[in-house]
Amino acid sequence: MSSVMLGTINNNDSSVEPFSLTSRFFPSKVGGQPAWLDLKQIPEASELTCLKCNIPLVFLCQLYAPINEPEFNGTCFHRTLFVFYCHECKDERTYTVFRSQLPKQNDYYSEEPAEPADPNIVPDMWGISLCKVCGCKSVMEFQYKYCSLHHKNIDLNKELKDKFIAVLPEYIINEDCDDCSEDGSFNSEDDDSDDSDNFNEGIIPKGSLHDISNVDEALLEMAYGGDKDDEYFEKFKKSISAVPEQIIRYDRSGLPLWICTKRIPKSHDILPCQNCGKQRIFEFQIMPQILYYLKLPESSRKESFNFGILAVYTCPESCDSGPKYKKEFLWEQSAL
Repeated sequence: MSSVMLGTINNNDSSVEPFSLTSRFFPSKVGGQPAWLDLKQIPEASELTCLKCNIPLVFLCQLYAPINEPEFNGTCFHRTLFVFYCHECKDERTYTVFRSQLPKQNDYYSEEPAEPADPNIVPDMWGISLCKVCGCKSVMEFQYKYCSLHHKNIDLNKELKDKFIAVLPEYIINEDCDDCSEDGSFNSEDDDSDDSDNFNEGIIPKGSLHDISNVDEALLEMAYGGDKDDEYFEKFKKSISAVPEQIIRYDRSGLPLWICTKRIPKSHDILPCQNCGKQRIFEFQIMPQILYYLKLPESSRKESFNFGILAVYTCPESCDSGPKYKKEFLWEQSAL
């Protein structure tokens, strides 16, 4: 049985070079601006705006998760999932997940691995301008400098910069595994086992953090906020004990690690793929430990961003029809 792949953050690591966070190095990362995969078909600003409060969504993280299994015929040689959320809403908070994928031969990236000295590859090379605040697609209404009036005002008004969250602190996501086995890898070329149905082979640089164990217990209690005898919560704590600082659990076709008995979805709660109609499968979850690194102030509505877990479900065939950035599904579990 394959191990669950974990993502961690080392916020003491000053060795991360800025080039490694750019699109041509296919990063998995938290915060900053998105490192878009397909550089010509970036989502419109309207697709990244909260429909309830009309404020642009905040980029939370992206995960590079290619699928190298033969039945996918090379369509997912490069594949990245992007997660956005609304920082201003609390009840029924808006989340958006986009999936982008490319074959080995594509319009943007060489078949050979990029080198640090290589010129950067940016959407502007294809006539796509990005918002100078958040890095999402800008619009003509704001001279192709901003995605929205909100981000234009934030850029020009220091008081608004202090009041609203537009961009989160940026960190690389490093690789770990739940059992520290030597063959646990996101790279299928290094794994000849037959467990490909149990996890997806993405590539995340190695590394982990080991200095926040004292913070985790209080953080998890806050995220959980329920019955201390809850068997799910006890299982949750036991399962993460080997790597308590984990912010990502990746187990494509597996099952989420729920934090409590509340708000566990039924099969009909997970919406099918909007493009091919297939029932989505679980791919990865974002853990509440990520909140420790974001150190977010309270929002303008005096409510903090908080959750139990965020479970991301994706098309089982990672279908290639439809828009180049396809929406997937996120389920928020919170006991509060």
